[in-house]
Amino acid sequence: MEANPTLIVNYFSGFKQNLVPLFQRPYTWGEKQWRTLWEDILSFYEHDEVASKATHFMGAVVTMPARSVPVGVSKFLVIDGQQRLTSVALLMCAIRDSLSPSEEVLKRRIQNYYLTNEGYPELDFFKLLPTQGDRDSYSPIVQNAAVPFPDSQFKKAYEFFRRRLRDEIDEGIGIEIGKILQILESRLMVVMINLSDSDDPYLIFESLNFKGSPLEQSDLVRNYFLMRFSINEQKVAYEDLWLPMQNRLGPGLTEFMRHFLGAEGEEVRKGDVYAAIKRLVADADAPSVKLLMSRMEELSVLYSRIASSQLEPNVESRRYFELFRRLDFGTVYPLLLAFYEDFEDGQFAAEEFLNVLGVLFSFITRRMVVGVPSNSLSGLFVSLCKVKPVTESPAAWLAQVLLTGEKNRRWPSDGEFAECWTRRPIYGSRACPVILEAIEAQYDHHEPVQLDQTTIEHVMPQTLSPEWQEMLGTDAQSAHELWLHTIGNLTLTGYNPELGNRPYSEKRSVYALSHFELNRYFADVKSWGSTMIADRAAALLKIALRLWPRPEEPNAEAVEVFKKTPAAFHAASVRLAQERLGVQFTKLSQTKYESGTDHIRMICAVSGVHGEDNESPYYWFALHRAQLEFLSASQKPFVCLGCGAATTTLLVPLAVLLPHLGSMSVTERDDRKYWHIVLQKKADQLVLRLLGGNDGPNLTGYRAVVPPTVV
Repeated sequence: MEANPTLIVNYFSGFKQNLVPLFQRPYTWGEKQWRTLWEDILSFYEHDEVASKATHFMGAVVTMPARSVPVGVSKFLVIDGQQRLTSVALLMCAIRDSLSPSEEVLKRRIQNYYLTNEGYPELDFFKLLPTQGDRDSYSPIVQNAAVPFPDSQFKKAYEFFRRRLRDEIDEGIGIEIGKILQILESRLMVVMINLSDSDDPYLIFESLNFKGSPLEQSDLVRNYFLMRFSINEQKVAYEDLWLPMQNRLGPGLTEFMRHFLGAEGEEVRKGDVYAAIKRLVADADAPSVKLLMSRMEELSVLYSRIASSQLEPNVESRRYFELFRRLDFGTVYPLLLAFYEDFEDGQFAAEEFLNVLGVLFSFITRRMVVGVPSNSLSGLFVSLCKVKPVTESPAAWLAQVLLTGEKNRRWPSDGEFAECWTRRPIYGSRACPVILEAIEAQYDHHEPVQLDQTTIEHVMPQTLSPEWQEMLGTDAQSAHELWLHTIGNLTLTGYNPELGNRPYSEKRSVYALSHFELNRYFADVKSWGSTMIADRAAALLKIALRLWPRPEEPNAEAVEVFKKTPAAFHAASVRLAQERLGVQFTKLSQTKYESGTDHIRMICAVSGVHGEDNESPYYWFALHRAQLEFLSASQKPFVCLGCGAATTTLLVPLAVLLPHLGSMSVTERDDRKYWHIVLQKKADQLVLRLLGGNDGPNLTGYRAVVPPTVV
C-alpha cells in the first residue's frame, strides 16, 4: 500500500480511467455537500501571496489497479472517494460550459485533459466512469451533448455549480471562472492511497461501513463477491446473478441472506450476515463464488414466493405462505426455504411438500392458541435445517421431531389445545382472523365469500347494553369478562358497524342473511350466554382438530429410524469426497455439488442401516432424473453415498452405476422418475443389489476413506 498527498486534479490527468465498480452505490451527494465543496473553494478566492501555498485537505481517496484485459487505458477501481471525484468532475463540466467563447483553449484543456481520454473509444473515453446505473446520466454532461441532460443527481449538481459560477463575488463583480479552475488545480488536496495486489481490499470495504452512510450487510456481501472477479467478469456476475436477486427482493435482500444461512444450519443476527457469508467463500476461487451466487439467485426466487406469496404458482402452497406471513412467523422461513429447495430439487412430490406446510401450520397455530412463548423457535427451526435428512417423506420426519419438543419448544397436545381453545382469549392476536377464516374456508361454499372484506364480530358485544345484561342475568359482568374475547364468542361478518351492541335477537336475524357458514350456527340458538359460548367453542374445536392435527405421541420406532438417518454426517461425507478428489465443492442444493475450477459434479446422499436385525442389512438411496441430468452434464460425475457413517462413505463414478439403472427398482411420481440404489452389506463388503435379488458390482473399493493395509 502506498499513501501520498496529492492534488485531487491529478486523478484526472494522464491517459487512465478511475472506474467506480459496478457493485458500488450510485452518486448520492446533494446540495449540502455541493455547497460545502463550493465554500471550501471560495475560501481561497481572495488569498494573498503569503497564503499562496495554502491548501484544503479533502480526505483520502483509495484506489487499486483493476484486473482487466491489457487493452485500452489503465484502469483503477475507486474503492473510496467516488462522491468527491464525481463532484469535482461535474464542477469542471460546469466551469467548461461557463467560460466565454474567447476562452476556447481553456475549454478544450478541461475537456480533453481532465474529463476525457481523447482518441480512445467507447467507455475508455471517460477519465472517470461511474457505476453502471449512473453512466447514462453522467456521460451526456461530460460529452456536453447537444440534447437536454436527463434528470438525475448529476444534472442537479451540474446546475448547482453553474448557478454558483454566475454569483457575484461582490456588488456588481462576477466570479472569475478561470480563477475557480486555478483553485481547483492547485488547492484541493487528498491523500492518494493505492492498494497493491498484495493488499486486502476487503478490509478497506469493511472499514467503510463504520463511517459516513453505513453500508447494508447485502452491500458488503455484494462488494466482497464481485471483487473476487476480474473487471471483465464482474459485469456478467453483477447483471446475471446479483442484479436479478437485488431487483427481486429489494430492501429484503439482507433478510433473505440471513434466512439462506439459516437454511444452511447457521443462525446469525442481521448484523452478522456479511461475516457469515464471507466465511463460506473465504477459500473459494472465482468460479466457486459464481456457483454460490447462482444458488443464492435461484433460492431468492423461492424466497420471494414465500415472503410475497402472490408469486407462488401452486394455489395451495401460496395459501400456506400467505398464512405464515399473516402470522408474522418469519422464524420459520429458513426451514421453509430448505424444504422448498428439496422439493424443487425433485426429492419428494408436491403433495408431500403440502404435508410439510400443514405440519408447520399446525405446530405454529396450536402454539399461538395455547400461548407458548416463541422466543426459542428461531433456534429450533435453524437446528432442524442442520439435521434435516434428504428423504421422500419429510412430513413424517418433521412431525416426529416436533413431537419430541418440550417446554417452550412443545407442540401442544389435543388436551392442552382444547382447554385453551375454549377458555383463552384470542381476540386481538394475529392468529384470531387466520383461525376464523381457516374454519370458514373449510366449508364447501357454492359461492365463496370475500374474506378480505370481513371483520371479526363479537356476538356478545364489547359494551353491554341493558338488553344484554338482562339476557346474561346476574353473572353478566363475570360472564362478559370471562368469555368476551374467546373463540366461541367470535365470528366473521361484513356488517360489524351495523351490528354493534344490538340485542342478540336482532344480530341473529342478520346472521341468518349472512353468506358465512360460521353464522349458520346461530339459527338454532335462541339465546346467548356462557353455556352457549362454551358449546360453540366445542363445536368449532372438532373442526380445529381436523384443520390442525397432531399425532398423539411420538412413534418410538419411527424416531429410532430417524435417528439412524442423520444429516449430520452428510457434510462429513462431502468433506471426505473433496479430500479424495483433491477439489473444493460448492453446494448447489441439498444434494448437488460442483467444483468451480475442475467442473467436477457430485450428488451426495446418506442412509442409515435398514434391516439391522436381519441377516441382510442394507442401505437405500434414491437417484432421480433431474440429478442424473445434472451429473450427465459433467465430464467427471460422481455419486457420493454415505452408508451409515462418514467413514463408510462411497465415492462412485457415475459410469459405474449407469449400466445397471435398467436392473434397479424404479418409482415414477409427479412426472419424476426415481431409481432405487440399494447396497447390501455382506460382511465388510457393500454390494449393489438389483431386481430379483441379484448382485451387482461390489462397490467397496470406492470408499472415500481407504482402510489401512493390514500387515
